[in-house]
This record gives sequence, structure tokens and C-alpha cells, in this order.
Amino acid sequence: MKFELYQVTISRAQRQVTGFVLAPDPQRAEEIVTANELALNEENQGFTLERVDETLPPDQRKGLDALLESAPVGLASYCEPIGWIAHAIPAPKLRLYRIEEMVGGTHFVIAPTFDLAVAVYCDCMELEEGGDSVFNVQDGTIGLKNEGLRGLPALLEFGPIGLVQWHDDVGWSMK
Repeated sequence: MKFELYQVTISRAQRQVTGFVLAPDPQRAEEIVTANELALNEENQGFTLERVDETLPPDQRKGLDALLESAPVGLASYCEPIGWIAHAIPAPKLRLYRIEEMVGGTHFVIAPTFDLAVAVYCDCMELEEGGDSVFNVQDGTIGLKNEGLRGLPALLEFGPIGLVQWHDDVGWSMK
């Protein structure tokens, strides 16, 4: 069965959040958004859905056909180096992971699970399978001070999944 991709915009008390939903029709997409809101125990002032799979620009279509044909219904996000990635529903809460390379730097990834965080890191950093790379993966929120949370709740709500970075002036943003 080929699914459709919808962009959902949810109005919260202080902000709007945007995410993507994979579903066979708009009614099922609404059910998925409602189930996700209940699972996350979030309140909203309503949401809108817009079908976008037919109108995405060519540079945002990587992996879209596979997503529409074989992914389970639920949430999805776009990670530029990888393409479209399906989330599970009810969505596990997205988490911030810290990946510390033994020789190199520290990177942060937003993903629903440890294994997906590692996969995103390896794809985004273009690590080759079987290549030498030693790194440690931890909960990225450990050791963050209050100012280190700026922008994080919005990214952890719907994503997208992918590498993120900290900017002193704006907080967390996608890399």
C-alpha cells in the first residue's frame, strides 16, 4: 500500500510545532497526531494537516518513495544526508544523544533510540562500514545546565531526527 505524507502544524500555548505524518488518508493522519499528543501528554489549541508528498521540492525527496511504499504509518522526519526516516507510533519520545569520538570531536544526535542515533551519526559523518572509528554514546542531556536546554524541547517533540548543534545565541538547532 502506498501511503501519503502530511505536514502537521500544532498550535501550543507559546509556540507552533511542525512535524510529518505518514498515513493512508487525512483521517488516519489526524488519529496518529491525536495518539501522539496523548502519548506525550501534550496540550494544544488545534492542528492543521497538509499533504506534502506530491509537492516537496526535488532536494527533499531522498528516500521518499521507499518511505511511502514500505514504512509503517506514524511520524517521519527528514535528515538531509540520509533522507526520510520513519518513527514508530505511538512515538517514543525523541532523545538527545551525545557521541564522543575517542579521536576527534563530540557530536549530538536527536533520535528515538540509541541504535538509530548511531546509524544517523554514521551516515551523517560518512563513516564506512568496517572502518576504524571508536566512539562512546551517552544521554546528551547529562551535564546540561538550564541554558543548555534552550530550543531542545521543540526539537525533541517532533524532530527532525539528525545531527544538532549548540549556538550560544539561539540554543539547539539542526546541523
